[in-house]
Formats: sequence, C-alpha cells, structure tokens
Amino acid sequence: MKRLTITLLALAATTALSAQIKLGGGNLTGSLESNSIYYLDDAALGDKKIPFGSNDYLKLAYYNGRWSAGLQGDAYLPALVGYDDIRNLKADPTFALTQLFVNYRGDWYDITVGDFFEQFGSGLVYRSFEDRQLGFNSATQGLRFTASPTEWLALKAFYGRPRLAVIDYSTAWIGGLDASVNVGSLLKWQEAMLMVDGSYVNRYQALDLEGSENSLGISIFPAGFETPMTHLYSARGSFDWNGLSVKGEYVGKSLDLSDRSSEPSKGSALLGEVSYTVGKFNIMVQARMIENMGTRLSLYDIPVEGAFGGYDYLSPLSNTLNYIPALTRQHTYMLANLEPHQVNTHSEFAAQADAYYSIRHKKDRRNFWRFHLNASMAQNTETNNLTWLDVNVDVERQWNKNWKATFMYSLQKRNPNKGFNDQIYTSNIFVADVTHKLSTKNSLRAELQYLYSNDYEGDWMGALVEFNMAPRLSIFVSDMYNHQRVKTGDWAQEEEKLHYYSIGASYTIDRTRVQLSYGRNRAGMICSGGVCRYTPAYTGFNLLLSTSF
Repeated sequence: MKRLTITLLALAATTALSAQIKLGGGNLTGSLESNSIYYLDDAALGDKKIPFGSNDYLKLAYYNGRWSAGLQGDAYLPALVGYDDIRNLKADPTFALTQLFVNYRGDWYDITVGDFFEQFGSGLVYRSFEDRQLGFNSATQGLRFTASPTEWLALKAFYGRPRLAVIDYSTAWIGGLDASVNVGSLLKWQEAMLMVDGSYVNRYQALDLEGSENSLGISIFPAGFETPMTHLYSARGSFDWNGLSVKGEYVGKSLDLSDRSSEPSKGSALLGEVSYTVGKFNIMVQARMIENMGTRLSLYDIPVEGAFGGYDYLSPLSNTLNYIPALTRQHTYMLANLEPHQVNTHSEFAAQADAYYSIRHKKDRRNFWRFHLNASMAQNTETNNLTWLDVNVDVERQWNKNWKATFMYSLQKRNPNKGFNDQIYTSNIFVADVTHKLSTKNSLRAELQYLYSNDYEGDWMGALVEFNMAPRLSIFVSDMYNHQRVKTGDWAQEEEKLHYYSIGASYTIDRTRVQLSYGRNRAGMICSGGVCRYTPAYTGFNLLLSTSF
C-alpha cells in the first residue's frame, strides 16, 4: 500500500496544473497516467504472483515557435502481472527514460532527433508505436526527416535503433525511406484522387555466433547468416471517386529468420480494400495474404527448438518491427471478446466485410434505426484449415431522446492452434444493451449477455449496470459467470464454475480522471488491433489515474 499511496500523492501534485504553463516564451504541456493493482489472495485462482504492481507514465513537452522538445519517463513499481518481458529484465522498481526528443518544424520539412514514432503505409513494413494497455513501446531512437516540398509529394526518412521490451534498446539498427505522390493533385483532378506510395526498410544486426547456442549446443543462426541485413519494401496505391475508394499494397521481404523457425525464409504480403458509400448505405471489404511476415527487431529473441520439443526462449511482445492488422472486428462487449483472434504471421489469408444502413424519422432526428453486418474469416494457408470465423449482426434502435437499445448476435468459430490442426470451437453470443436517459445529465445503462459454446469452458452469462452523472461521475457493476464448463478429455478435471465480478466508479474533473474498481479478472488475451498480450487471472483493487495540462 505504500507504493499506492506514493502514486496517489504524485497525481494530487500534478492535478493542480490545469492549463498550459507559460515558460520562457513557450508553453509546457504534460500528462500523467498510472495503472496500479493491489493483488489479493483468491483460493479459486491460486497463489498471487506479486502483492502490488504499478505501470506509470509521465510525459512532458515544450513548444516554442518552430522548436519543440519532450521526454517520457516510465516507472514500474514493479510492472503489473502479465508484463513479464519488463519484469524479468530489470530490478524492482524500474525507472526508464523511454522518450527524449528535439524537433524543428520548417515551412516544408520537419526534423526530429531522439525518440520518435512512425509508420509506413499500413505498417506491414514498419511501425513504431506505443500501446500502454499492452505494455508496448517500440519507439525508434535516431534521426527522422519528413518533407512536403510540393503539394503532390511527401517524403520520409529515418535511421536509428528501436526499443526492445519497452525499457531497453535492440542491438539492431533500422533505416527507411517512404515516398507518397498525389497523382490527382499533380494532374489537377477535381473529383478524384489517386495516390501512389512506396517504402523501403532495412534492418541490420551484427551477431555473436559463439554465444548463440540452444540447449543442444547448436547455434541458433544458420550458416551464412553471420551478419544479416534484411530488406523490406512496399508498393501502395489508392483511388477515391464519388463514394468509391480502392486501396492496395504489396510487401516483400528478403531472407529473414521467421517467428516460427530458425531457418531463413523470404516473406510477402498482399493487402486490398474496397469501400463504397451511397446515401445511407456503406459497404467495405478488406482482404490480405501474408507469408513469413513476423519481423523481429532483434534476432536473438526468436523462438528456437529446444531439447524437449519446446523452445529455449520465446520472443517478447515488444520484439516486433512491423504491424499486421487482424482484419477482425474489435469487440467491446465482454463475452464477445473472451477469445479474440491472434494473427498467424507465418501463413494466413484473412478477409473482412462491413455493411451499414440507417433509417431516420423525417421529423424527429432522434428516432432512428441503424443496422450493421460484419463478417470476417482467417485461414492457415499452409494447412488450409480455418483459424477464425466471425459473423456479427447489430441493430441499434433509438425510440426517442430518452430510450436507446442495441441488440447484437455474434457467431464465432476459432481454432486454438492457429490452423495447425482441424479443431474448431463454436460460440453463439447474444447481447442486449439498453440506455435510459433519466435527465439531461443522468443516464442508466444495462447489458445482458449470453454465450453458448462447445469449447472447454462451456456456456457463459454476463451482465453490466452503469449509472452516469455527466460529465463527472460513473458507477458500474458487472459479472461474467462461467456456469457450464465441459470436459475436453479423460485427463481434464471438472473445474470450479467461477464468477468474474467487478464493481467500481470513476470521477472526472477538468482534465483529470480517477477510476477505482475491485473484482476478479479472467485469464486471457488482451488484444489491440491484432497485437496481443496474455494476462493471468487475478483478484484485486485497480486504480487508474490520468491527467494532463
């Protein structure tokens, strides 16, 4: 509790700042974010891992004319349960300066020295970003230059070393070039836009072959792979005209050690998207094919075969150079999000389609229907087995200014082994979400959910009640009950049927938000756009703090 008290005091000192600070002719801005959990013993979940964990982020930025500078400090006191790649690298507590930069913005160019985030195209060749929920920070430290010398040409270039496991740097060095040409602007088109883009990224890492052996005494690096240099390139195009939008991207990669094997292989990816809007109707279709596109920041952290058929060591989440979108719906309802899809970066074809249609009353704009149909699938192209299928139907109905309801049905089929066998679990999920506006500021929202499934956890029930007093106070209580577990074999034991409950409240004042909750959390994957982290089950008090000035 001592560390929790320190965190609260730090926030209290920061919340006194409610606006930009004038300093030396410029402005100082900042933000503080903290996620702290006090873990409790729970006989149903087993022994707790640590008594307390806290992930904290303080960010400051100073702006003066064309110049700006900033830094970010992270504190892990220690890191929360599930962030083992951070916890195992450094002592408890851990403090790290994760961003430090100076930037100059000219009339048509921009120069950054230090840590920066960047993305080329869809991110298939390179993406550096931060996701604090996942404990992910792959900022590149070095030099970045961007320029727009004309209205139809945009250029990017960078070189540096990327972060690995948030608080360390990789021994690899990466550099890249990106160019974007607005052909429509160049040809002075008025009603259509055509963009042509290209990217190149290089990763270089010198290897210590003598100290790189697995449990069998065999080098994890194949012969001839002594000082690898991996090349990635991308060609992209997009066309927009009268509600029609078409996008495409092709990616290639030279010989690289993939994320499933110590044997080098080339990689490729193909991504396409078509959308069309007419009146109140919109449809979008996306598809992509990937092969050996799991690209690491450091080759030392790829999985290698061990003496007992497993792996000597596994790659941390943060060891990722590029970003591969999942092309599946990102569910927000708790039962629909129990088992999110995880991308198979080795060999996968995936596709997704969305269709929207709305009907509004001519005289009362608050009286409307909104329909949404979403479907997605993924297939292992090496085995041709289905790995994911998701079909969702949403109907949103607003009767008047006081009543609104959403009804959703979701059919999910998943292969827990990413298609390397033909095992399929099927879930049918039903959701009713009703909101009643009690007054101009107060509202009550309730969710009822049910999941019918043939997987080893069986059926679930879920419910949530939320009371909101805008714009400051929100109180909630929720529960997920795994009421019908099933056995998966003679070796399996009937496990205790558990309630995963949560109760809490949040309060917002100006730019500061505080949320305190208590409950039991289910073990599982937390995913954001296809990037996933496994979080063990735990019971405890959770304090979320955020403020900015």
